[in-house]
Amino acid sequence: MFHWVFISFLLFPLLLLGRDLNRNGVKDPYEDPSVATEQRIENLLSQMTMEEKTCQLATLYGYGRVLKDKLPTPSWKKEIWKDGIANIDEQLNGIPELGPNSKRNYRTQVEKINPLVWPPSNHAKALNEIQEWFKTQTRLGIPVDFTDEGIRGCNHYRTTAFPSQQGV
Repeated sequence: MFHWVFISFLLFPLLLLGRDLNRNGVKDPYEDPSVATEQRIENLLSQMTMEEKTCQLATLYGYGRVLKDKLPTPSWKKEIWKDGIANIDEQLNGIPELGPNSKRNYRTQVEKINPLVWPPSNHAKALNEIQEWFKTQTRLGIPVDFTDEGIRGCNHYRTTAFPSQQGV
C-alpha cells in the first residue's frame, strides 16, 4: 500500500506533462501519459538512483528556514536536492522574513524585505522559476511539489488563519 501511495505522489505531476523530462531525445515510458500507470512507475523507478529515490521521500524547508537562496543558484547543483526533492514547504511564504520575535510591523515590512512574496504574481513567477530548475537541472526532470499548509489554513503572508480547534 505504502509503495503505491508514495509512487502516486511522485508520478502525479508527471502524468500531466508527457514531455522529454530527462532530455535524452527519447520519450521514455514514464514520460508518456498513454502508457499504463504501472509501466510508467516501473520504468521511472528502474531509472532512479538510490539518491534520487531517497530525495523523493524528503521535504526541503524553504527560504529563511533551510534554503539560503530565494531562487535557484549555481550552488544548488552541489546540494542534496541536485537529485530532486519531493516537496519544498513554506518557500517564500513571507513568514520567515521577520521571524516570530520581530519587533517590526509585519504587514508593512514583508513586501519591502522580499518582493517575491507579494503580490501573488511575483510569488507565482518565483515558484515557476524554481519548478523550471527542477525540471531542467535534475537528471530525470521530476517536478517539485510546493506546500504552505498550516494546521488552521494556509501558512502564507496575507492568508487567513482560522480559529484553533482546541477543545473540540
